[in-house]
Amino acid sequence: MSVDQDTRTLTEITGLRDANTQDGTAPRIERVAAVAGVTVVRLSFRAGQSMEDHKARFPILVQGQSGHVTFATADRTVDLVPGVAVHVDAELTHRLQAVEDSVITLLVLR
Repeated sequence: MSVDQDTRTLTEITGLRDANTQDGTAPRIERVAAVAGVTVVRLSFRAGQSMEDHKARFPILVQGQSGHVTFATADRTVDLVPGVAVHVDAELTHRLQAVEDSVITLLVLR
């Protein structure tokens, strides 16, 4: 008699609130993990840094970890602060602007 072995895993992902900023006009973008169904990315901003209009190929979830970033589409602006997240459909044009030094987590949903 054979016993099926459970191959499901648990992956711990740490450091999501850690600021890892750089000087210049662009935020620092770092892939933290790629696991089944999702890629986890940390974006660190200095106040005033931005990401101009762009689209994601897949749906995304963006969550404020520290600081304050405005997340805008053509129709709506959301203040990403700790405890606030937005879900964005694939191919929806959006932009981000850091009001203060900030860290956000981006989940690319595959």
